[in-house]
Amino acid sequence: MTLLIGLLLVASWTGSAIAGLPPGIQPCSRTLDLGQYDRCVVQQLKAITPYLAKGVPSLKLPALDPLFLPSLTVDRNLDSLKIKANMSQIRVYGATNFIIDDLKANPNDLSVRLKVQLPHVHVNGDYDVQGRLLLLPLNGVGSFKGNFTNTEAQVTAQGKETTDKNGVQRIEIDKLVTKIRVGDGNIRLKAPPSHTVAADAAATFFNSNPRLVLDIASPIIEDTAATVSRALAARALGALTKEELLP
Repeated sequence: MTLLIGLLLVASWTGSAIAGLPPGIQPCSRTLDLGQYDRCVVQQLKAITPYLAKGVPSLKLPALDPLFLPSLTVDRNLDSLKIKANMSQIRVYGATNFIIDDLKANPNDLSVRLKVQLPHVHVNGDYDVQGRLLLLPLNGVGSFKGNFTNTEAQVTAQGKETTDKNGVQRIEIDKLVTKIRVGDGNIRLKAPPSHTVAADAAATFFNSNPRLVLDIASPIIEDTAATVSRALAARALGALTKEELLP
């Protein structure tokens, strides 16, 4: 989801830089009315989708399916969820099967609003976690697998013009707000003998109450998605000048 959000932001603002992208993608003219511009961006995204599994080197975007995250740290203290977690070797499968429900992009004020769906996502990796979910202790190390369905995301982003240290005009993300709802899911946790009881209890609780846990964890999911999306979009936008993005 995170890389998809970053890609949508870049695609919404990309102009003549299209020449550096895979064949079959056409630039969207700023002279189009906003309705035509939105439809052009959607078509552009459909054209680039087949290339996403291996990544888009010209935009410094890594492979999307699977998306590999070498490490991810979560440290939050909510009323119902207190957690410190270090996750590593994370692989996310299924992000290329996205559905765009709505997209509004304005190249003049650098705003983007979009709604997308991900029907199915599979995630695996390693974890080291300490914390508490309601009254359930969360302590242990091991590996995890998760299957999540019917994820919906709403994203509002605002860009701004900047000038780098070399005097080159560029565009960067100024504001990024995400709302994400994972429809359903199940997890499997594998742990060494000293942590097996805790891992089994946590997995059983989640799989018996996925809606409850996903709703409690929603702020963490949204913050994590926004942080990673902002970083990925910054990499892609940093590879292009303002003139290349918006000629």
